[in-house]
Amino acid sequence: MILNRLFRAARKLRSQVREVGKTHLRSSYWANVREKFLEDNPLCAACASHKSLQVHHIKPFHLHPELELDPTNLITLCMDVTECHLIVGHGDSFRCYNPNVREDAQRFKEATDEDRKKLGEEFKANRLKDDAPVVSTSSLP
Repeated sequence: MILNRLFRAARKLRSQVREVGKTHLRSSYWANVREKFLEDNPLCAACASHKSLQVHHIKPFHLHPELELDPTNLITLCMDVTECHLIVGHGDSFRCYNPNVREDAQRFKEATDEDRKKLGEEFKANRLKDDAPVVSTSSLP
């Protein structure tokens, strides 16, 4: 139990560090767009948690920088106990992404705890490798 909590805390911290590391690539408008999106979508789309919320890009930012500020490309996911950002958004690996994150978040939200474990394995199997080169964002505002 304690080991699980430590592991979860480490994954949450890693997720936060990843976000901070991207700040030099982001548009100067990103912080405002993120804040507004969280105001409009204050709960995790996959588990309805209001803790440890993160704004996830459905189509990855580095592959589609033109969609960075597009609210239709965003979804609120958490790094709370269920780690929805990692499990649903990335298929349990931040080096991958889930192209069906919206639909899968809804399925995850409606599932029982036992079924969520099975869904997590399904998301893992269906994730796409995020190995494309980082796109330059110098033309973004």
